[in-house]
Amino acid sequence: MKSILFPTYRESERPCCPFCGQPFGRPPEVDPRREGDFYKWLCTCGAVGTYDTTGHNLGDALMEAIAFAYDDDWEKAMAMEPNKDYEIRYLDGYHPSDHRVLGGHRTYKTGMAAFVFVKVKSLRHLH
Repeated sequence: MKSILFPTYRESERPCCPFCGQPFGRPPEVDPRREGDFYKWLCTCGAVGTYDTTGHNLGDALMEAIAFAYDDDWEKAMAMEPNKDYEIRYLDGYHPSDHRVLGGHRTYKTGMAAFVFVKVKSLRHLH
């Protein structure tokens, strides 16, 4: 009997970097030192990602990812322009208990964990 409470998953729906398609591991449990702390990592393609456990703080997660992409230089990061200096991609609908992304359309699913990825278009800005 098929469950109506949970969507079905396929092997291809393991979370992957939206820039290069490289799968990534389960984010560790992080005890925030302050509100707005997010788990951050660097993909082998150069993209950086942040993980929002609730999906309700994507704006803060985005700001953290942008700053992380510019070596935590907030002044430089805030001077950069989206789509000109860096690209933003989202991966939402993450189900942490089984490390899968919900199938179907990639639209924002309120209350589901989400990832924000930022990739600097040109490293000329980093010194």
